[in-house]
Amino acid sequence: MATRRNKGRGRGTSDGVNDGREKLTPLQKVLLKEAAREVTIVSDGLSQKVRMDEVVTRKLMQMAAKGGQHSISNAVYQINAAQRLNQQNIDDKVAFGHKYKAYQRYLLETALKHGADVNSVLPHPDDIVVEEGIGYKVIGPIDETELQAVRKDCDKRDAAILQAALEERLGPAGDGDQDGSPEESWNASPLLMVSIFNDNLPMRFQKSDIQIAMELMRYHAVSKRELLKRAHRKWTSLGRPRPRGWRMPPIQTVVAAVERVMPVMMTVYPEVESGRLTPVPAIAARLQTLLNQQEAGLPR
Repeated sequence: MATRRNKGRGRGTSDGVNDGREKLTPLQKVLLKEAAREVTIVSDGLSQKVRMDEVVTRKLMQMAAKGGQHSISNAVYQINAAQRLNQQNIDDKVAFGHKYKAYQRYLLETALKHGADVNSVLPHPDDIVVEEGIGYKVIGPIDETELQAVRKDCDKRDAAILQAALEERLGPAGDGDQDGSPEESWNASPLLMVSIFNDNLPMRFQKSDIQIAMELMRYHAVSKRELLKRAHRKWTSLGRPRPRGWRMPPIQTVVAAVERVMPVMMTVYPEVESGRLTPVPAIAARLQTLLNQQEAGLPR
């Protein structure tokens, strides 16, 4: 299962935009991190959370009032210098993001004029998101390998839609595995998986609720026998062959599995968001390792 992604790939780099410009030193990076750290202080008898740079400013004002502000004013100067340089770097990344997006748009338009596929240009310009005041990130596949992984996740979502239509047609299970749940819950498990798969796709590949509903309605015109055949073929094509008439586990079982996996996904998410972990196979391997550790009761 893909992470959500969510679903971006770091903030991007300027790829040479900063050549000849001063860069943040390791000390300045530490200063910025420390200046942004929140601490709890007591002011006028009340406890409140403030940033460290605010604490330093308050201390400076107190020392200035006493006539001994030199050392702390120097710290303020260094923090301000680091923050100015950091903002300059952010502005460069934003500018580069706009140029990158425009260039990929130009490549796409040129490719489409020659009848090429919409995914012949990667990353797709719509997958390059410029965040003013932050930088830019890529929220979709950047090469053919990642594109194939996204397409496979699309197939999983579509298989779940087909499974939902089939289970709706099959009606309640004869073994009572639904625990007396109402009729609308007969296909609750595949519908939940549709939502999970769809929400974890890059925005450009997601289907709207209306599109999913329309797809389910189209299956109403298909016979039960044909639905059974299609579902069997679909799962087999994904390397997950299922016998005809197979049902997903009850919704309670699926929810329990999701609840087990979700904390692991949230552990990996910061690595994906920061760009430290980007290739899809590496993300999948990391998730599997953490799941194995969780099942073995090992610390992560």
